[in-house]
Amino acid sequence: MILTKADNYKKILIRFIFSLVLLFWIVGIISPCISNSLLQSSYPYQKLLYSNVCHQNTYKSFTCNNIPLLVCARCSGIYLGAFLISILVLISNIKLNVKTKYLIMFSLPMLIDVILLSLRFYNCNKMISAFTGFLFGSVVFIYILSGIENLLFTKKNNL
Repeated sequence: MILTKADNYKKILIRFIFSLVLLFWIVGIISPCISNSLLQSSYPYQKLLYSNVCHQNTYKSFTCNNIPLLVCARCSGIYLGAFLISILVLISNIKLNVKTKYLIMFSLPMLIDVILLSLRFYNCNKMISAFTGFLFGSVVFIYILSGIENLLFTKKNNL
């Protein structure tokens, strides 16, 4: 697929918007670490917002200022992985082509961790959860962005 100059600018704009949205989302997640009274007063509302994407079990969450972050360690890893990869993809402007086998391969560590935790083979380890989430978030972001770019920039043959 050969992109025109205008299409290339649109692709960069889409990648920038994704990175910006992820940045704002992560700032919300780590808002307990920010000692701004406005952010701390809105904590209950933010907690409610993030409860739509995470179970928010305080035992499985990182804490800052003795306040749990707004998502668990695994979700923190997922969003951090997606954000860091979004920045890398934005800066490098590489062509994305992710195969489903990579999505499955990078999802397996998280799936295995969840299964072993559910079967009580070991207690929750926040660092393992964050790392497996990071792997998953990184590859799922590329997979989703690749799909969106293919949808928007692949020319269809008229029959």
